[in-house]
Amino acid sequence: MGAVVMAGDPGFWDVAWSWPLPFLTAVATLVVPIVGTIWFIYHRRYKQQIATLEDRVELANERLGDAKEKIAKAEEEKTALDKTVKELTAEVGKLKKRKAQLPRDLQSIVDRLATSSATASNQVSKLTEAQEAAATAVSKHRGERGTLPAPEKSQSDTQPPRGS
Repeated sequence: MGAVVMAGDPGFWDVAWSWPLPFLTAVATLVVPIVGTIWFIYHRRYKQQIATLEDRVELANERLGDAKEKIAKAEEEKTALDKTVKELTAEVGKLKKRKAQLPRDLQSIVDRLATSSATASNQVSKLTEAQEAAATAVSKHRGERGTLPAPEKSQSDTQPPRGS
C-alpha cells in the first residue's frame, strides 16, 4: 500500500486517528503540567483545610476540658451545698423541737420559782414569828430582871443578810 495523500487541512480526529503516538505525546506534554498544577493547588488547599480542622478540634478539646473542670467544680460545690442544706435542715429540726419544748421548760421554771417563793414566804413568816417570840422573851426577861444592858452586836448583825 502506498502513502495516503489527503488534500486540504486534516481534522483533529483525523490526525489523532492517523498518528496516535505523536498526538498522545503532544497532549500529555500539555496536560501533565496543567494537571500537576491543579493537583498541587488542590492538595495545598486540602492540607490547609486539614490543618484548620485540626486546630478547631484542638480548640474544641480544650473547651471540652475546661467544661469538664467546671462541671466537676460545680458538682463539688453542689455536694457541699447539699451537705450544708442537710446540716441546716437538721439544725432547724432541732430548733423546732426546742421551740416546742420551751413552753414546758418555762412552765417548769415558773413552777420552781413559785415553789421557791412559797418556801421563802414560809421561811420569812417563820423568821417573823421567831423574832416576835424572841422579842417577847426579851421583854419578859427585862421585866423580871429590871433593865438589861444593851445587847452587844454580833457578827451576824454586822453582816448583810444572804440573798441581798
